[in-house]
Amino acid sequence: MIASLDRFGPLREGVRERLSECALTSQTFEAGELVVPVGERSSLRLLARGLAVKQSVLKDGARQIFGVAAPGDLIDLAGLFVATDYEVRALAPCEVRKLGAREFRAMLQDHASLLAALCRAVLTEARAQRNAMVSLGRRSAAARTANLFCEIYWRQKTLGLAKDARCAFPAVQGDIADALGLSVVHIHRVLRGLRDDGLAVIKNGVLQILDWERLVALGDFDPEAFRPQIDEDESAAARRSAPLGAGA
Repeated sequence: MIASLDRFGPLREGVRERLSECALTSQTFEAGELVVPVGERSSLRLLARGLAVKQSVLKDGARQIFGVAAPGDLIDLAGLFVATDYEVRALAPCEVRKLGAREFRAMLQDHASLLAALCRAVLTEARAQRNAMVSLGRRSAAARTANLFCEIYWRQKTLGLAKDARCAFPAVQGDIADALGLSVVHIHRVLRGLRDDGLAVIKNGVLQILDWERLVALGDFDPEAFRPQIDEDESAAARRSAPLGAGA
């Protein structure tokens, strides 16, 4: 939890110490289970293991997936001050850790740097969603898929969860179709094309990147859209004021 928040830091004013004293509860979920329902307030839920999807479900049962959460992600940021308007479901077996809602809101009132870090986390999430919006509106089906695959692989690689150009992605074709606004039939053709062109392939819940550079070019992938946003001035000031040897 501390490491995840510190990406958007710096955290100050004893936030790390207070977080280390908090009692985090842990829950596990099987693939397909509801992790965060619509209407929930944030409890600072951290995805510790597995993958999950953020989605909206229409009255007729159709759904739009607009985000894939990886380990280390805070998955209920939309509920910071209002109830969430989307749900989170496990894409694979997941473990989620969270604070008590009352304790979390007390920390927000007491620690300005925690609130600032969470605001930057929200901005980072919004930037990733704008990238998805561009894909839905302007990229071809192949480019949308390539961009999504680059995101899934790059984010897990930065966490040390990808190896030998492979990472976990236990999505079925219907999941990918609902994330990219395409039909399952169309996605089937696109996946076959990416495989035949030697770019990427999904098999048995594993995404294998066959040619990273060409996949990046096809999807117009920019990793900056997914890097944690930080305040460079505050980060520099925190480094200058840190005790000698801190962070070593």
